Amino acid sequence: MISALKWGALIGLGAYAFVNIGLTLLAGALFGQGVPDVNNPGLFSALCLGIFALLFLFSAAGYFTGRDTLRAGLGAVAGMVALVVYAALKALYTPGSSAGATPAPKTTAPALPLAAQIMSVVVSDVLLLAIAALMGWLGGRPGEQRARKRLAASASHTASSAAEHL
Repeated sequence: MISALKWGALIGLGAYAFVNIGLTLLAGALFGQGVPDVNNPGLFSALCLGIFALLFLFSAAGYFTGRDTLRAGLGAVAGMVALVVYAALKALYTPGSSAGATPAPKTTAPALPLAAQIMSVVVSDVLLLAIAALMGWLGGRPGEQRARKRLAASASHTASSAAEHL
């Protein structure tokens, strides 16, 4: 479990630095500030690249955890930890955004009841955690397999070396 927490935290921190800071600043420098939509395809492409990078990084957290622990299931935990660390850091600071700088648009639709608002937040968070867990588990499987092969190879090498010395 320590390995899952370690790799999840490290990958989450790296994801924040690479995707949230690096990619956001690079996209802003190349394509200007604005809303990523069809009118600004460069920002939209950078947003898509960031999503795929996050999925890859959650899988990498699972891979390293599976390699260390020989348990692919802990890769799922590492993916979720990486998401939580990334989201917490992103909530603290995102380049180019300032809280309260632009007023919320006026809507004519009635506000949802509080219970519906809470349920929508819970369901969306659970879905995100499930995706991160799935990617971590998918990364943990090859990490576990590779570590088992490495251990088997080193055990057979050790056995052959011991037989030669007899």
